Amino acid sequence: YQNYPNPFNPSTKIGYQLKERAYVKLMVYDIKGELVSVLVNKEQNAGYYEGDFSVNNPQSSARNSIASGIYLYRIQVIGEGNIPVYTEMKKMILVK
Repeated sequence: YQNYPNPFNPSTKIGYQLKERAYVKLMVYDIKGELVSVLVNKEQNAGYYEGDFSVNNPQSSARNSIASGIYLYRIQVIGEGNIPVYTEMKKMILVK
């Protein structure tokens, strides 16, 4: 799903739903394509989940230099045999 709120400051939620158990990767990139944060990187059961992205997140590698602008988030769902089942990328906007 699209993140909400969007635009955001200082945090936003990214919702997604799994039809079946799968390995999920949810990553945030800046507009240059550099990885800013990994929100989810684990196997999950079927159901609805939300990833939280915060400017003040201590896990973010760029937390001190994160600026207003457009960011991209990518979700990748990997099924059995390490085969990607679903991949999508969407935009979100940080306004300070």
